[in-house]
Amino acid sequence: MPPKIFTSRYSNPELAGDKYTVVGVTRTPPKFPLRYQLQGNIAEIAPPGWLFSETNVERFRTPYFRYLNKTGPFKIKRILENYLSYGKDIVLCCYEDVPCRSLAHWWQSPLGRCRPTTPSQKTAVSARSATRTTDRGAAAAPTTTTVR
Repeated sequence: MPPKIFTSRYSNPELAGDKYTVVGVTRTPPKFPLRYQLQGNIAEIAPPGWLFSETNVERFRTPYFRYLNKTGPFKIKRILENYLSYGKDIVLCCYEDVPCRSLAHWWQSPLGRCRPTTPSQKTAVSARSATRTTDRGAAAAPTTTTVR
């Protein structure tokens, strides 16, 4: 089974250890200590600075999708394939839920050239809390994709 791609906050405690290839998708890496090794950061798909204060998902997505479309799905796919070569599921980390959810939504769209996977597969279920957490720390539904 090919590795999957998840999204999460940097602060997710399930990321501790070496089960996942953890990669940032932010302008700067976290300044707080992490309980895992960050394998890299993909600044090309981090939201532009002028979107940082936008908390409304719908108002965030339209300009962010335009930004991702300029970078292009093929370039993003090439970058992600490099991390997929590690052979583990990838977790793309953000500081907030809005960018992570938006990135996952874009990647699963026809423009992102990926298709969603089902969370019923064992790996997706066991990695449920590695996807992202709500503000109260409860696990949210997983966001997974498979690179084609």
